[in-house]
Amino acid sequence: MEIEVLKNKIQLLEKEYELKRKAMIKEYCDANNPYKVGDKFTDHIGSIIIESIKYSYSMTSTNGPTCAYYGPELKKDGTPKLSGVKRAAYQQNDINL
Repeated sequence: MEIEVLKNKIQLLEKEYELKRKAMIKEYCDANNPYKVGDKFTDHIGSIIIESIKYSYSMTSTNGPTCAYYGPELKKDGTPKLSGVKRAAYQQNDINL
């Protein structure tokens, strides 16, 4: 076996590992996610209406991987802000936990 063949095989293994790792993290996040698109989510900054859910694949957080919610900011009365500002909010910052 030549060194280039070895490098290519290792690179393929690393890609396969990363895909499986992300799939496992996504499965974990989905199993531990109490929210869905359309729900109201509140953190220490304020509230948003969830328009999309993504994943934080970092394992450095003390809580492990979490969901990242994206959507428009809400006023205190629960209506969207007139500016239409959207932001991210992370599941680990849920004030209802």
